[in-house]
Amino acid sequence: MLGLVLEGGAMRAGFVAGAVMALMDKNLADFDAAVAVSASVPTLAYFAAGQREEIEKVWREELTSPKFVCYHNIPAASLALSTKRPVLNIDFLVDDLFKRRYPLDMPAFMANKMACRFAAATVPKGEQAFLTLEGKTTYHAFKACMAVPGCYPATVSMNDCEYVDGATVNPLPLKGLPDEGTLKVVAILSKPMDCEDKPPNFLGRALFWRYFKKHDWMVERLWEAAQIYNSQVSVLEQMAQEKPPRALIIYPDKMLPVRFVTLDRKKINRIIDLGYGKAEALEDEIRRFVGKGD
Repeated sequence: MLGLVLEGGAMRAGFVAGAVMALMDKNLADFDAAVAVSASVPTLAYFAAGQREEIEKVWREELTSPKFVCYHNIPAASLALSTKRPVLNIDFLVDDLFKRRYPLDMPAFMANKMACRFAAATVPKGEQAFLTLEGKTTYHAFKACMAVPGCYPATVSMNDCEYVDGATVNPLPLKGLPDEGTLKVVAILSKPMDCEDKPPNFLGRALFWRYFKKHDWMVERLWEAAQIYNSQVSVLEQMAQEKPPRALIIYPDKMLPVRFVTLDRKKINRIIDLGYGKAEALEDEIRRFVGKGD
């Protein structure tokens, strides 16, 4: 089996989206199983549905909207918890963009043989969970997987559980792939290989102290998640060095021009182009790895 893993990372995940679009353009989209986390959750869904145009339009034209990135809400978010004053308006992103303007082609998604899983984190236990997309709950699952702690000041209720962004507990959920049968993995990262993940800094904790006060376990989980990420990258590196290799890793050569979010569309487009260019440069290597080489 051939697996695909997509890292999130807020707008850094534009690199992942660019690489995914390159795979689609090069007819390298045949995977048996795939898992995505955080900002790459919708990218995987639209990838599975074959909706390349929607991926590009959303990433290049929509995500730098002040309706989504609400810097003006930072003071209010640090003082009171309300989904009416989010720093990242996940409700706008999902309800307006994905559901109304760029709806997922569910028949095409369901017809794809690739088994897709979408990472979330349970509240209050802070355990990793993997969601699937099914009919009316599809867009709610998007919200559950992208409810960034603090930036979206609420959990998302679904299937009698509460969820937040899956990167809270594991930013690179390799275990979302089947335990048995996955022989090779293509992983698309949004950070350089030598860039270790770090927990929230003092400023981040200070801005959203009310949120973390309500969910006091979360800072500890975010610290653990940083350590887990670094160990998962090490696993991928070891797999890539095997003879023959069992992993192929696509990643930026240096830190991207946006670390979290931005309103600068030029920077987002540059990130997307970097992802596309990196996958395009590796086309021959990817073809050999997935068994489509000469």
